[in-house]
Amino acid sequence: MPSHLNVPTKYWELTKEIPPPPVERDINTWIIANPADPLWDIDVLPLTYSDSRWSAFVVSVPEVTRKRLVPNPPLDVWDGDDAELVEFWYVEHINTMLGPYLEFGVTISATYKDPKGNVWKAGYYPYMYLTGDAPVDAGRVLGFPKKMSYIRITTHGGEKGTDFFGFAMSRNGYLMHSATGQFDDKQVKPPYFYGKVDWGKLNMKVVTRPDLSSSEWQLAYIPSELPAAFNIKGHRFQIKPEHTRTASGDAINWFMQGTPFDNMGTELKIDKITGLISFVFDLVIPVPQILWRETYERPASYRGFATPYKYGLRQQFPISQGS
Repeated sequence: MPSHLNVPTKYWELTKEIPPPPVERDINTWIIANPADPLWDIDVLPLTYSDSRWSAFVVSVPEVTRKRLVPNPPLDVWDGDDAELVEFWYVEHINTMLGPYLEFGVTISATYKDPKGNVWKAGYYPYMYLTGDAPVDAGRVLGFPKKMSYIRITTHGGEKGTDFFGFAMSRNGYLMHSATGQFDDKQVKPPYFYGKVDWGKLNMKVVTRPDLSSSEWQLAYIPSELPAAFNIKGHRFQIKPEHTRTASGDAINWFMQGTPFDNMGTELKIDKITGLISFVFDLVIPVPQILWRETYERPASYRGFATPYKYGLRQQFPISQGS
């Protein structure tokens, strides 16, 4: 019986190979699908993305806020050049191994110093929201703090100087953020980590036992350079500069609020909206490295060990009355 295999463009361009099926791969790359599933589905790492559009609002955030949103230990906020510039971004993912979806996130410059004195520099994600369940599940396995939300991204107009943009994100019926404006193509200063090969991505992953007796915190790191398997030197994040558009802070109308379900609008204190940088890119996401681990134990008397469905980690559930 004939079958169809969709090999992502970027993967094919870099490797000229068809991704192997799950049963022929390293067990560490199994993240979603059953390994014996005969279908060539999303469960292939590295993940590849082609022709996505990244729209990054560059915002100025005070140090006290950045320190509150970056877990210490083990991380420290970046205290060097342009440390106050934080990336507040939306992405339109079109051609991916997880299907098309929209995404939002916040990136703060941070560092980690290991016991040997090595310093790891990267952008840290305190918030991420998406419109697809598959990328949410896959992202959590890799350490990304992803949640489901409703996102809209629109642009309209024609010639440069006449086109407008609109971004909005809501969750559980509450509008969390919106931004509208007009591309004026004025120069916008990007966050410090833009374009730097020695700056990767950091995520804090928490793995908890089913009985809640312990939780292991893992600091996951994804380097900026392409995985060694590609046999090519360069960034995992390949920008297509001919599609870049910008808007100055004066051209942006901004709204953000906290909601009963999400604290981002309250916790993320913003001093200034400095601008918007929007561009098209290709991306490769490999299996991350684990730089740091710490396990937290809970005593048998901990409330979370109560009768299932009665208590949880963060809330109390009503007891079923039965019949």
